[in-house]
Amino acid sequence: MRRVLIGSFCMALVGLGLVAAALLFSPDASGQSSSGAKPTPASKAASLPRAQAVPAATSKPALAVPPPEVLLVLIRTTLVALNQAVQTGNFTVLRDLGAPSFQNSTPTQLGLAFADLRNRNIDLSPVVAVTPEVSETPSISPDNILRLTGQFPTNPLRIRFQLLFQPVNGQWRLYGMAVDTPPAPQASAEATGSAPAPGAPANTPAPSKDGAH
Repeated sequence: MRRVLIGSFCMALVGLGLVAAALLFSPDASGQSSSGAKPTPASKAASLPRAQAVPAATSKPALAVPPPEVLLVLIRTTLVALNQAVQTGNFTVLRDLGAPSFQNSTPTQLGLAFADLRNRNIDLSPVVAVTPEVSETPSISPDNILRLTGQFPTNPLRIRFQLLFQPVNGQWRLYGMAVDTPPAPQASAEATGSAPAPGAPANTPAPSKDGAH
């Protein structure tokens, strides 16, 4: 009788062991296949980086270069504002017309930057009547800065410019500028007493429609 009980008890233990083994290697219980691979400990699983969804890149529409009539307005109004600042010595209005980064410069700093024009009493008012010549194709940089480079073929001094504009609230605002007034090529040749080489093209600019130089 004792041997029968012991045998039954052993068979019960074996049965429990089989049930426990089935639970351990069951796909539902461990999340693993029956290949016997051990699950990752919780501490190691917590340290593994989790894959994050990367949002689809939304490219902003590229800005287009404004039409020629808009570029002409930008050039003329900017140089007229500079001329008024040079004539009056007050660079506040010019500064206020600029983009926020341009407004970081004080009127005094702008006055120092264009002191040469003021000291030589340069008059930029011909830009109102003379048509500018663009020396580089107007372009927009990857950071949306519009660049306009060229000159006004005025005599006896040229008016060369490089203007940068930044879009602010749907408007092109002055971002940076450089202006100088070198002698016109013909005026420079006459001042030095030299003549163009034979066969060289004339340096005189083509007259504008209104006849202004």
